[in-house]
Amino acid sequence: MIVSEYSKKELKPYKILDILGMIFAAIATFNNFYQGVDHSPFTESIFYPYTNFLVPGINIFTLIATVVYLFIPSQVWLIFFLYLLETVNLMFTGFPVVGITLYINFFAFFCAGGHAKTHFKAKFLAAGLCLVSMIAVNYHASVTDMFFYLAFAAFEIGCYILLYFMLQEQLGFLFANVDVPGLAPEIELPPKGSVLNLKEAGLSERQISCINYTLNTNYNFKKIAEELITSESTIKKEMQCLYKRFGVKNRELLRLLLVQYTIV
Repeated sequence: MIVSEYSKKELKPYKILDILGMIFAAIATFNNFYQGVDHSPFTESIFYPYTNFLVPGINIFTLIATVVYLFIPSQVWLIFFLYLLETVNLMFTGFPVVGITLYINFFAFFCAGGHAKTHFKAKFLAAGLCLVSMIAVNYHASVTDMFFYLAFAAFEIGCYILLYFMLQEQLGFLFANVDVPGLAPEIELPPKGSVLNLKEAGLSERQISCINYTLNTNYNFKKIAEELITSESTIKKEMQCLYKRFGVKNRELLRLLLVQYTIV
């Protein structure tokens, strides 16, 4: 379960995603009742004839859950749960390409929300194995179909990787062991992957707290100021000082740099 504290600004993308998902679920539900589900590809599913109530039931549940989320937007985990639910629904009822696309989008949003900052390799491997497993057991898919779906999944993942490199400065903090653009630190940094002692680097307790909140939470400057019982302008000044000390341009590049060390 993914539970954290978010500001209204940080929750806005999830609410937009929820509304788009609501529209998608509403149209899917309408199609289920208008066109029925007693025809191909539903009849070729391993769950047939239970698809007659499973498919519209899952879509109705998703539609209701997206409406509920509008009243509890802080529960971001619900969005990711619905992503996975609809992925399984689509992949096992005859729409594997749509399901694959949905699953890869799920993982992209999972990373973009900062939920893969820790143990990224393990989470990426688990996500990949999960996707391959769903493709491998997908109803009556032949060997050639399976290779087609795997190639399609690899293509989609490749597109997101290329977008990452194109937007590295904005998204680089999601991955470790990459070069920080324009790095020019005032302090001497140890080799990547080693221990970085913030006190020995000459940082104040408040600056160390700012770094810890930056690395381990989704807090904005206002929330950090509330936690440290100070003003937002003070936190902004401290962050500007940190940018200068570590030789980076902004908060995201500071994350990108520091996730490559063991911070103590």
